[in-house]
Formats: sequence, C-alpha cells, structure tokens
Amino acid sequence: MADLTLSDLLTPPTSADPMWFRSRGKHFERVLNQFLLNEKMDPHTSMRPKGEEIDGSFVLDDRYFLLEAKWHKDPIPASDLYAFKGKVDGKLIGTIGVFFSMSDYSTEAVDALLKGKELNIILFGHNDLLSIEKRKITMREALKIKLRFAATYGQPFYSIESYLSNIVTSTKLEKDLNSKRAWSIIVEGEEDVGTIKELLSRFEINSGFTIFPAGGQLSVPSLSAHLVNTGNTNVAAIVTPIKNPKVQSMQIAELKALEIEIIILPAPLEDWLDNYITTEYHNATFMLSSRKGKMARRYARNANVEQLLSDNPSFNALINKLKGYQT
Repeated sequence: MADLTLSDLLTPPTSADPMWFRSRGKHFERVLNQFLLNEKMDPHTSMRPKGEEIDGSFVLDDRYFLLEAKWHKDPIPASDLYAFKGKVDGKLIGTIGVFFSMSDYSTEAVDALLKGKELNIILFGHNDLLSIEKRKITMREALKIKLRFAATYGQPFYSIESYLSNIVTSTKLEKDLNSKRAWSIIVEGEEDVGTIKELLSRFEINSGFTIFPAGGQLSVPSLSAHLVNTGNTNVAAIVTPIKNPKVQSMQIAELKALEIEIIILPAPLEDWLDNYITTEYHNATFMLSSRKGKMARRYARNANVEQLLSDNPSFNALINKLKGYQT
C-alpha cells in the first residue's frame, strides 16, 4: 500500500480480509502524517499520556491540536466523538481536537457534539481529505476555514467541498446575471447529497444548483445562514423530523427568519422515498446494502415522482423554481 493514495483505497478489493482493512487504517495515518509534514505542521504520532491513547498532535500558527484518525467500515458514531472529546477536555485550556475520518460521521454523532457545553472539536470527512490530496486546497487553508466556521457558527463540521463550491457560486454571481437562477440546496448529511442529486435528475431542471451537506440535523440553520450571508440569493433547506418538537420548532423559526425555501419532509429521507416505490421493488431490494445511502439512492431512481410531488407541496414548489417557474 506504500504508494497508494487515499482515492486508490476507497473501494476494497473483493479479496479484502480484516488484515487488509487494518493495513488501510495504518496507511491512512501515514498519509495524514505526510500531509502535515509537507506543510511544516510538526506532527507527533501515537502518544500515550497517563494510559490513554492519542493518535497524535500538530501545530498551526503556534497553537497545538490533538488529532484522531479513523477509517472504519461504517460512519463514526457519537460514542467515538465523545471519547475523543473526553481526551481533549483533559488537556490544556484552549486545546482543540481535530478528528479525521475517511468513513465520515453519522448525523447523530455531529448533532450530539452540539448538545455539549463546550465545542472544542472540528471534523474532517473523507471528501475534505480527498480535496487536500488532490491539491484543491492545502491542509492549512482547510483547517483555518473550519476553525473560522466553528468560531462563527458554533458548528464542528463544515464541508470543504461546500466551501469550494460556494467560491465558484459567488464568482458566478458577480459575473453572470443568469446566476440569479442558481440554487444552493442544503441537506442534513453527506449521504443525502447523492440521494437528492438522483432525485433531482428525474426532473427537467433549467437552473443550476449545488447541494451542501450540513453534517447533521441541528447544523442546517447555521449553514443556511452562512450561505445567505455570503451572497447566495436562492437557498433551500431540506429538513427531516427531529425527535424533540421544541427543537424542531426552533429550527424552522431560524430558517424562516432567513427567508429561504424550506422543504419539511414527514420522515427521514430513505423512509420518505420508500413511500413512493412499488411493493415489488421494495421486496426485491430490501436485503441489499443500505450503507452510505445506497438504498435511498435506489429509491430516488425508482420513486413515483408524480405522486411524490402531489403529496409534498413544499418539494413541488422547489422543483417548480428549479425549472424556472414563478410560484
């Protein structure tokens, strides 16, 4: 694996065994260490203070950071983030932890961090790391962008792809009058991006659009505010039910205050789309993998979109605006 990139290792070979996955995780740590070395950020690896294990630390502008690096089969759960936060909490006041995950995070994990008293962790997902590997952005730049977003909005996750897309959108806004028709569409998680792309491909859309993952349900208002504040005139947020009705009401009130399009779905994305596929298709596919949003994307490709639009007026209104109709 010595000469392989992170992109090379995204899809395991059919013969991959547990040893291969362990080797991939170790290789990821070496690649990450090299990213930091290349930018003279003085990385230290595998420390064990007082019996606990820390994957490493690094320095940015005379400030010290702890790091955790994981590449698991499934998205990182809240328990892993809590464990890392516990390590960071026990260090010098002002220490910040940076969690690097090539397996991304569950939406519940990111939301769980927002319920704590103090935010001292920022998160990198696999698309962030691939952007660095492909030299779309440097590690230093990416860290500073995420730190500024966390300081401004109190959010641990901000997609670097979203940041880079927003730069392109802002440039078009300055140069192209037709870009008034371009839309920024916010979804809750990374997995939702592909699902909404699949669903929108079913319609004859005339407007350009970019889909931004917020990282979790509770992060949608902050990302919406950021996009509005950076000059995006057409912003839509797709939200799903939150267990706590008071929190949901507060979320909707924040979004309404921004005067953006709000699409409130009656169920989580996959369950919502499941209502619009045939029983035969459901029965034929329910045993297939649903990892990383695969099932939701299948449903999006096969949903009865006429019935879906009829049942969901707010989504229908968004589609009409993407088509260029006035509603």
